[in-house]
Amino acid sequence: MKTTGENPWDIRGEIGRGPLPETVVCPIDGAEMVLVPEGSYTMGITEVELRRIFLMDGGQVPVFATEIPARTVSLGSYYIDRYPVTNYQYRRFVEDTGHRKPLLWDDPTWNQPMQPVVFIGWDDARAYAAWGGKSLPSEAQWEKAGRGTDGRWWAWGHEFLPGRCNSREYGLERTSEIGIFHEGVSPYGCYDMCGNVWEMCEGTWQGEYLPMRGGCFLGSAAFVRVTCRWTPEDPVNGAHWLGFRCVKEISATLWQ
Repeated sequence: MKTTGENPWDIRGEIGRGPLPETVVCPIDGAEMVLVPEGSYTMGITEVELRRIFLMDGGQVPVFATEIPARTVSLGSYYIDRYPVTNYQYRRFVEDTGHRKPLLWDDPTWNQPMQPVVFIGWDDARAYAAWGGKSLPSEAQWEKAGRGTDGRWWAWGHEFLPGRCNSREYGLERTSEIGIFHEGVSPYGCYDMCGNVWEMCEGTWQGEYLPMRGGCFLGSAAFVRVTCRWTPEDPVNGAHWLGFRCVKEISATLWQ
């Protein structure tokens, strides 16, 4: 069995020292990645927004309160996968490393090549990311990639439009192939930041739990907002609605 990280990705050799390109392709897993440029953005929501969300959802869901407070966060430039990691990509990782297969790996409902990989946990996602020379995003990195700098609630804007993501309103009731919701992309060109699968991030939620972002096909409009936070019941084996995408950080010294 191979260990992960045997093929480190030297992004210096990939992009050189000129202006950062808008997109790069990871040479290990073939993922297209988009640039999120350095700068500040508003992370989280205000108490006024929380009350609006309660009204929209028709109840006071306690998890929404964990999105408070709204605050300014500054991040350096980084690249993030345009799409969630797919079964096709994850199969390459399993074949190359001998890593354990996801639960229900042979179930055609969940294992189509261009569906997001599901039924895996944080250790699995971290191992995949290390194999690809990348990492899981922090919550701050994930949220900026999904909402940009204008404080929007959904990847495409401030108004929920049900045809722009795989949420409960879309009615599919399972994961969809990546890249089909062209009108639902984020300001930086990321797909499926709202709905389809919750996505694993690094950090903590409620002080001790691992955070996931973005909602899934089971969630209504309020739960597929880009600021929504939660955690799964089983962070080791995941669920049929839990996936991930990766980031590639750029060293600040690279451009000096």
